[in-house]
Amino acid sequence: MIRTVLYERAQELVPPYNITVAEFTIRISNLRNELAKRGIKDEGLIVPIELGAEQRTSSNIISANADSLGYGRTPAEILRVVYGTGDKHQPGGFLPKGGNGKIAREQLLQGA
Repeated sequence: MIRTVLYERAQELVPPYNITVAEFTIRISNLRNELAKRGIKDEGLIVPIELGAEQRTSSNIISANADSLGYGRTPAEILRVVYGTGDKHQPGGFLPKGGNGKIAREQLLQGA
C-alpha cells in the first residue's frame, strides 16, 4: 500500500531536498543494498525496463525480480540494514541497542 501511494506521487519534488519521490526511493534502496552487502535485493519505484516485472515495465510497485518474485534476505542481511551500520554485530539505526531476538543476540555475541 505504501509503495502504491509513493508511486502515485513518484514525480513530485520532496522539499527541501529538491529531488523526486521516485529518486528518494531509489536512493533508499541503494543504501539498503549497500548495507546488506549481498547484491540487489531492493529497488526503487522506477527501474530500467530490463529489471522490471517480467521485463515489461519500468514501474516497480513491488520490489521483486524479473519473474515478479520478492527478494529474500538472510537474518544477517536484515540486521546489517536495520542497524544501519552494514555490520550485523554493530547495533545502530532502528535498533540502537541491538535486536532482542535469538538471532540478533547470537550475532551480537559473535561480534564481541
